[in-house]
Amino acid sequence: MKEFIEYLDTAMPNPKGDKMVFRFKRDLLYKMNERFAEVSSRGIENRKVFCDLIISEHQDLEKEYKEYYLKQTAHSRRKRRVITNVVGSVAYILLLVVTFVGLGLATHDWGHLWLIMVDGILLWVVYLLYLGVFAVLKLKRMFHIIARILQAMAVMVLSVAVFLFCLVVVDFHSAWIIVICGIIAMFVADLLFVSINKHKLAVVYYLVYIPAIAAMLFVILAYMGVLTWSTGWLLIPAGVAVDVLIIIGELLESKHFEKEMMKSWQEN
Repeated sequence: MKEFIEYLDTAMPNPKGDKMVFRFKRDLLYKMNERFAEVSSRGIENRKVFCDLIISEHQDLEKEYKEYYLKQTAHSRRKRRVITNVVGSVAYILLLVVTFVGLGLATHDWGHLWLIMVDGILLWVVYLLYLGVFAVLKLKRMFHIIARILQAMAVMVLSVAVFLFCLVVVDFHSAWIIVICGIIAMFVADLLFVSINKHKLAVVYYLVYIPAIAAMLFVILAYMGVLTWSTGWLLIPAGVAVDVLIIIGELLESKHFEKEMMKSWQEN
């Protein structure tokens, strides 16, 4: 339609010959022509009214072009990210190998240097797992459980890397504590996840995780001598007490909501 072409050229000129703008205008013109055929098939014969109606549906061409541009370039952006991650991963692993072999040949301290390869690979796995977390978060909410599992795996893999470092480099003979701290970190990370994403059952996870975290803290702090075994166990009932407070808070909030709803209905 001549009217549509004139409108597009006037509202969105393309003096630089941008191919993306040209394709946008071409595709939009096709849609507008289809819309014209649809509307005109209803038996109304006023051409100018049809044209004005269809043009009025596309007043914000700048916004439409931004959406079109993002959609058209999404595939190339994904492809670039994949290539970047693959090339970066290969380069990172080669760097680990060169560093491990180079330092090994120079110092012959193979008994400690193996940690470069092992921890290096574990950190790389953590990175890949979090890439998976961010990818899943773009999907529907029903898939968030997969993101939570991937996050839990990432936290545990990271804790193993820290455990090995403390055991081999720091020579921390009680490095098993790091593993328990990793489990605590996994619970805390999951609580942050369900809270930030406003999970419907977030309060249930708080009720389950808090006593478990309290029990593990008791073992760690008592073993390290921060608390005594005879009194440190009070952390466990303290965790249960926090659960009770959370339940009371939820009940009070629910009661307050019900009162507000009743008040609103009575006013109406």
